Amino acid sequence: MRSRAHVRNRFVLIGDIALTIASVLGSFALRLDVGELPYYFPAVLLMCAVALLIKIPTYYFFGLYRRLWIYASTGELRLITVAVTTASVLTSGIMAILIVTGNVLPGMPRSALGIDWLFSLVLIGGSRFALRILAEQSMTLRANGKTKRVLVIGAGDAGALVVRELQKSAQLNLTPVGFLDDDPAKSGKVIHGLRVFGGNGDLSTVCTQHEIDEIVISSMKMTEERVEEVLRTCSERQIKVKRMRITIEAVGEQDLQDFSS
Repeated sequence: MRSRAHVRNRFVLIGDIALTIASVLGSFALRLDVGELPYYFPAVLLMCAVALLIKIPTYYFFGLYRRLWIYASTGELRLITVAVTTASVLTSGIMAILIVTGNVLPGMPRSALGIDWLFSLVLIGGSRFALRILAEQSMTLRANGKTKRVLVIGAGDAGALVVRELQKSAQLNLTPVGFLDDDPAKSGKVIHGLRVFGGNGDLSTVCTQHEIDEIVISSMKMTEERVEEVLRTCSERQIKVKRMRITIEAVGEQDLQDFSS
């Protein structure tokens, strides 16, 4: 698994080289008229060289090639922003020195440096999250037709955690369909792309309408009496019931207590 991750990150590195060059070219193209581009071609080449020498090592320093981007989240988005901004500031600093102290870049538009930062942020960040989207779609296609449909009882933090892990872990062969929650404020809302169908009293109807195969009880606040009601309802329909044993960290098959035989 680790070697495969390294192979994937090598392709990410190659992609970053291409995107860095595209960002520089785009910044000049957006700032200048088409007829002016040949005049600034030496400046474009020099900035491409500086950007590659500065940005790629900076991205490596910030760990952008040591991550599995199929699990990218808001934390990775912040990291990308910091890494790209740092790299762009360093690149702009070097280019500013060359502009001020040398005659190699006569009349170069300084605004291209700021545009390059914006393009880099969009391209580098967008490519990472595109990898995540493609990976999730690929896992869904591989598992299509082979998975069990899961309804999660409890639309709080624990329930959202269960759904995210099931969505990312196709090997579990469990496809989350939606939530039930007794909080009326959550009814009809969407969490991780799944709808909160209603309260726990709608369990029988929802299971029938959405052909539910398994139930996961994520709520830690459910009384034992309510759990027994869920078990009786599911037993009549031969639906397996599981319950979370933890509320933090990743949730896998080992983290769900099986109530059914």
